[in-house]
Amino acid sequence: MRLIEIYLKEIFLKEFWAELEEDLQLDEAIDPGLSKLLGEANKIVFEKFKIKPSEKKYFIAGSARLYLYPELRDAFNLKRSIGDLDIVIPDKKLWKGAGLEEEFQAGGIYKPTSDGSIEVFTEWNPAKLGGEYADTEVRSTNEIFQSASPVGKYYYMSFFDVMDYKTKLGREKENEVVNMIERYRKGSFKSKRDFLRQILDVVGEEGYKELFAMGN
Repeated sequence: MRLIEIYLKEIFLKEFWAELEEDLQLDEAIDPGLSKLLGEANKIVFEKFKIKPSEKKYFIAGSARLYLYPELRDAFNLKRSIGDLDIVIPDKKLWKGAGLEEEFQAGGIYKPTSDGSIEVFTEWNPAKLGGEYADTEVRSTNEIFQSASPVGKYYYMSFFDVMDYKTKLGREKENEVVNMIERYRKGSFKSKRDFLRQILDVVGEEGYKELFAMGN
């Protein structure tokens, strides 16, 4: 596949996911698990790093953004509350100011909770988790950081980047998703829920179970 074709396809997908999210309604009652984790993060992460949640010096990664929208929780069958929170803080100065220069040098991971429910990273790289994620390729942390946007009081990884890493699309699957998007824009699906469900069918049953059913 030519580089220009790959580039144009990425732009197409990015614009579409942004359009789709604009049509979604935020949940007035935030997921209780996410609310609890954010409350804890205010004290043990944001205060420690001397960051105000309203400042774009970090982004919340993983599937947390999906939990903000009832339609997405329904489409992805996210019946349980989110179980953990991943926060990316790329700036070395902030780690040093938090007294975590050693953690920064040792791989850039800070685990302020004993159960691992909240983790802080210097970069977003799911491949480091190994296992099913070992071959997962995502955009650079800087690109993801630049695309992060605020929802409520916090900055989250863009919907495009969430879907990009969650679906782990190979090129054949990506082509199929692009065709499905064209059909969606022409009104071929009954609803966004129906469309998203079929996106999950493209990912595959195992991908669905692993990437969505467990929450994050």
